[in-house]
Amino acid sequence: MAALVLIYLKFSEVRLIRDLFLRSNLFWLIGVIVTQVISYYFVALNYRDVLRVKDLEVGIRELFPVTFVIQFLNQALPSAGFSGQAFFIHYLKKFGLTVAEGIGRALLELATLYMAFGVFFIASAIMMLRNGILGQHPEARFFIYAFVFFAVIAISLFFILQKRKRGKIARWMINKMHGYFENHHKNKNDKNGNATNHAGYVAMIIDQFKKTFNIGELRKRGRHFWLAFFWQNMILLASIFTLYFLSFAVDSKISFSVAFITFTLTKFLSMIAFVPGGLGVFEGGMTLILISFGVPAQPAFAMTLLLRAFTFWLPMPVGWILYKWILHRQELEHPYEDPST
Repeated sequence: MAALVLIYLKFSEVRLIRDLFLRSNLFWLIGVIVTQVISYYFVALNYRDVLRVKDLEVGIRELFPVTFVIQFLNQALPSAGFSGQAFFIHYLKKFGLTVAEGIGRALLELATLYMAFGVFFIASAIMMLRNGILGQHPEARFFIYAFVFFAVIAISLFFILQKRKRGKIARWMINKMHGYFENHHKNKNDKNGNATNHAGYVAMIIDQFKKTFNIGELRKRGRHFWLAFFWQNMILLASIFTLYFLSFAVDSKISFSVAFITFTLTKFLSMIAFVPGGLGVFEGGMTLILISFGVPAQPAFAMTLLLRAFTFWLPMPVGWILYKWILHRQELEHPYEDPST
């Protein structure tokens, strides 16, 4: 239902994308589709190696369809990626992974993503410096300042988590979160009015942060961790090639370096924006960045919408079908049992 509502609200955009498809070069669009399918395969490889860090072996055949489902849920239920992660954590229970371990897996996946993106952003900054783009567009420096700000916070957090005991900040967070739940989320079914103890959940998440990013633990499974990091790089690279191929499809060719910088800066905007899925921010940011590189407004907008179509709209029906298939398979594996029997 959420997906149908989203399509209804964005119907004019879908119709415009259809018109762009009809006017674009079919050969390059096929190349884009192949690139996107490969990118989902890279996502499955990332999941596999992250799970290996958690001493769990799950095959690519099992994980590949799940990647589409996670993407579908994140799009149909915009929640900054939590809806897809919640499904995956629940899905992994069938392999014996606990909720706490599932949260740790999600944290590792995010860590490899941010690390890979950091590599791409630094490479983009070097490209802008060498090509004189920073001199032509001084406003691009604000991207670098913002990146340095968030990078310093992330690195500082990593070293703080190396402490064996919970620090004052962690204890303060747990107490504050527990106080919030205690005051605002009373258990309505409890006649005595006792609050559900959510402090244990907050403490579990913080402990998973510490355990997951412990240097000693990461060293033990370093090979799988660095492989997961490598696949995140390949996922980002596939997205850049998608944008590059789309410039040929709309007959407004851009250089690979321009595609690299444009996608990286746009990705950064969508990551720091407090908007689920980066909707609006992604489209507006990419269009403006392409225009700043000399791409005419109409082809720039066409490339942006087509990229959104291949990364947002087209995977939705595939993810919906696979989601129903996975639910049906789970029902067959774990049929409902009548409590009275």
